[in-house]
Amino acid sequence: MALSIAPLSLSLESDGNQPSLVVSGHVDETNIDRLVTVLDHLVEEHEHCVSLDLAEVASIDATALGCLAESAGTFSERRRRLHLKDASDAVQQSLDRHLLMDILCSEPECAGHACEIAARICRMDLFTLPSDAAYCREARDRVRQVAESAGLGGNWLRDVLLAVGEAVSNAIRHGSIGADDSSFTVSCIANPERISISVSDNGPGFRIQDIPNFEDALFREHGRGIHCMNVLMDEVGFSFEGGTSVRLVKGAE
Repeated sequence: MALSIAPLSLSLESDGNQPSLVVSGHVDETNIDRLVTVLDHLVEEHEHCVSLDLAEVASIDATALGCLAESAGTFSERRRRLHLKDASDAVQQSLDRHLLMDILCSEPECAGHACEIAARICRMDLFTLPSDAAYCREARDRVRQVAESAGLGGNWLRDVLLAVGEAVSNAIRHGSIGADDSSFTVSCIANPERISISVSDNGPGFRIQDIPNFEDALFREHGRGIHCMNVLMDEVGFSFEGGTSVRLVKGAE
């Protein structure tokens, strides 16, 4: 069955030496290739970071976010960053939820070829998998690949993967909305200094105050995962906008 292509408009503005791609409409799996192709061309043609204006974008789906993240990672290898000039509330929420702001330059005045953010190479993966325990290992493996490609490993990485396993298990167990196509999304960004991971689902969430304390959790069938994540990671945070997201951050040894 053919997909109906969502309405998408692209226009180019120039501010000095930095091109700015203005996007409006809906960005999804049917048109993201068009957007990425234009970005690739701009990055090849200009020495400065390419500015992206998403203020008029009404929505962006998970597939498009994954493609955008992949492009941003490729640009990083060329010592470039996508500079986010502006974003609508809906897009900003999606970027925050999946950690994409960590790989975008958001400085009001990007320094172009001298941009400090662009000088830091990072590795990233963003993927969505079915809410099935059989996919927990795949999620951990993909996080491991990102970490190792950034030069991170050893016991430090084993701690990270254990925490990721707990977060994914919670997303599978509690994040299912009862539909056959329930899924969870993992976003992972790593550089030689640290790794940041987001695990998101569409579940109803929970109240932080309802989490049992560590001593009580030891004698329950469930409830130990969050305490485990807190021990293994430097930062653990939760967001309940449009589902449940857990953010895991750990600095390199």
